[in-house]
Amino acid sequence: MNPHTIKRLFPNASQATIAANAQDYAKPHADSAGTTTELESPFGNGTLAACKAETSDTGRVHIRFVSVRQRLCDPDNLSEKWLLDCLRNCGAIIGDEPDKITLETTQRKAAKGEEEHTQITITYP
Repeated sequence: MNPHTIKRLFPNASQATIAANAQDYAKPHADSAGTTTELESPFGNGTLAACKAETSDTGRVHIRFVSVRQRLCDPDNLSEKWLLDCLRNCGAIIGDEPDKITLETTQRKAAKGEEEHTQITITYP
């Protein structure tokens, strides 16, 4: 980033921050050897592997999300949409349509010393 861009994006940036970022402007990073990383599998929205859930269509899959947080958030901000999309894309569930899943979302306050995390439980019919 050049100094002008830094000042525009961060109007309260200190001179030390501007100087530190300006001297790195247009230089390759120390850990960059100019090579690109090879992906293990092609990128896409398909499933990664065939799953048992794809063959069993006897009922709806029940998915339960439990969000464990230091500070509880408003229920409308507790979004599990991207987690459902990940489960669908990896093949853990057939789809996220209402006729294929039932969904339960809850949250609880983390115990003292407990890390924040999200528990996902999938129950197949």
